[in-house]
Amino acid sequence: MEQIKAFLQGDNLKKFLKFALTGVGNTLVDLILFRVLYSYLRVNIYLSQVCSYSAGMLNSYVVNRSWTFRSKEKFFSAQMVRFLTLGGLMLALSTGLLCLFTGWGLSGMAAKLLTTGLVLVVNFLLSKLWVFRSRTE
Repeated sequence: MEQIKAFLQGDNLKKFLKFALTGVGNTLVDLILFRVLYSYLRVNIYLSQVCSYSAGMLNSYVVNRSWTFRSKEKFFSAQMVRFLTLGGLMLALSTGLLCLFTGWGLSGMAAKLLTTGLVLVVNFLLSKLWVFRSRTE
């Protein structure tokens, strides 16, 4: 716990807050599209998850690379490959958690909200330490 507290000091805290704020936008994109696909268009829950999560992920890359982490790398770069790899892992994690939580009897939207909160924390840590790491870290 002390390592997490130490990590979230100074510049890292500022980046986390930017990441979280960006995440609110990404989550809105994700949740709105998920709701439209799943609740209104009656698309399968897992296909709805893949489509909505992917839309949020694209928004995340554009905003986090330019604002949160102020990346100097080209748009199409090794950083993008790391981002897409992490995005795929987070999609797998979120889909697995969604399956788990709906299996426990939670509604689709309740499972989606719980999943989103858990994935946020894992995603920030891996984004900071691996995807958008600076060359000096």
